[in-house]
Amino acid sequence: MLKLPEDLRETLKKPFGKVYKTLPNIDGDIVTVGDIVTKTVIENNITPKLSIFDLKTQRNIPVKINHVFKKIIKVKNPPGCISDEAIESIKYLSTINDKDIALLVDGEEDLLALIVIKYFPIGTYVIYGQPNEGIVVLKIDEKLKQEVEETLKQFKKL
Repeated sequence: MLKLPEDLRETLKKPFGKVYKTLPNIDGDIVTVGDIVTKTVIENNITPKLSIFDLKTQRNIPVKINHVFKKIIKVKNPPGCISDEAIESIKYLSTINDKDIALLVDGEEDLLALIVIKYFPIGTYVIYGQPNEGIVVLKIDEKLKQEVEETLKQFKKL
């Protein structure tokens, strides 16, 4: 289990990339992290390779995603942490050639975007919500993987 250190919280609140008000055209594999982003992408008739959500927005407002996923994997991931269970699931899902899979998180999913960037192949798009601002769209490249690796080194191992 990795725990987010207090001094890194503010840094991670800032978007890692450009914030969009609407979903831009994307050509390639997509991983969504967050309920509203997942719902928006699916409502735009785009099927993500992987959707990571907890069925809540802003910690406690219920969200309904009207979609039947091909497969749903459930993991526990406490707030402010990245669980070993979540890491192993994302690592495995990054290696299979399938799409329309959901990772349903019991806890909080925000930090899991870091693990997606670490393990998913270069060229994969990661989309997550920036609260009250819009959506962030990242295309995984070597530079982004390096940044994430440096960030993850600052987490506390529990």
